[in-house]
Amino acid sequence: MEINENTQVERNLKAIEFEKEGEIEKAIALYEENVTEGFIGNHSYDRLATIYKNQNDIDNEIRILEKAILIYEKITLEDRIEGMPKLFRFKNRLEKALHTKSLLAKQKKRKLS
Repeated sequence: MEINENTQVERNLKAIEFEKEGEIEKAIALYEENVTEGFIGNHSYDRLATIYKNQNDIDNEIRILEKAILIYEKITLEDRIEGMPKLFRFKNRLEKALHTKSLLAKQKKRKLS
């Protein structure tokens, strides 16, 4: 299946509109399509990670950040210098999300004991 970058950009623009209108689930669906297709750009990953973080959906936040890191590792390997700062930013966000997940698991464990 050939991926059309214009279609992916159009999805991002429509998802931004949905977010502004408060239709977050519709925005998520469009961003997720781009992620599934391996969109080469940071917007879909940034927004999804933020949305999931705001929804306290740490597992999906981590999933998206991991996918973003894979994309930006590839971009960086292709010697596209602009990929490096975004790669570091996604790795930093993932580290924070994993730390949060660990803290939540410890809290849950304490409550159960």
